[in-house]
Amino acid sequence: MIAGDGFGGYAAATLLGDAALVTVPGMSWPAAILFDFDGVIVNSEPLHLRAFQEVLRQNGISLSADEYYRELIGFDDQGAFRHLFAQHGKPLSPEAFQKLLAAKAATMNRFMAVGSFSALPGVKELVIDLAANYPLAICSGALRHEIETMLQGIGLRDYFRIIVAAEDVTIGKPNPQGYLLTTRLLSEKARIKLRPADCLVIEDAPTVIRSVKAAGFRTLAVATSYPAEALSDADYVVQTLEPLAMQAMIPEIRLAAGKAPSKA
Repeated sequence: MIAGDGFGGYAAATLLGDAALVTVPGMSWPAAILFDFDGVIVNSEPLHLRAFQEVLRQNGISLSADEYYRELIGFDDQGAFRHLFAQHGKPLSPEAFQKLLAAKAATMNRFMAVGSFSALPGVKELVIDLAANYPLAICSGALRHEIETMLQGIGLRDYFRIIVAAEDVTIGKPNPQGYLLTTRLLSEKARIKLRPADCLVIEDAPTVIRSVKAAGFRTLAVATSYPAEALSDADYVVQTLEPLAMQAMIPEIRLAAGKAPSKA
């Protein structure tokens, strides 16, 4: 367990048994923090754009950067390909669909192998600070291998107790299913009862922000993929995840620098 116990300031001794999920009276908000991945933790959207462009070009579809950022941020690969083929009036057989997904994954693997990604400004410091006081999780439309590879590459894998990836849900983003699953799994991992209202979701996609707010989450938008004015549905908006900027926006957030990650 990291210093600061990760339960909103309440000691793990208040929890009852390995299987119990306990509601802690007076638990402070947020009790947990759930991150999106692409465009929030890692500057990986340009990689996804290039990978989509390469695969789609071979199938007679041209994808501009403007179209990608306007229409595809928030989709997983499956949703993005379905959307684009429908937009272009092209049939998409199950066999062709699987080939597209495999080609996109292989292309991303090639890009990641040469280290074409980095943590976004402030992220490393923020994650390390937050992990001293909160259980952290990731909910992403990216493939698990992509998330794991890039997290290891930027040195942050051990700070996240739960990762929910594209393979873990039946309905991808912007549907809130992934964040609801993340909340449940983090509850089980931390052995404390978490509801959507207890969590802060950090996102960059307006469509996802709207859907998770409707599901009961409070949201912090980071203006990496969209301008701040496009993120007005969020409860809070920041330009970057620099720790002090986030704390100024959300005074309830408690930072504690220099702590080691929990292995729990």
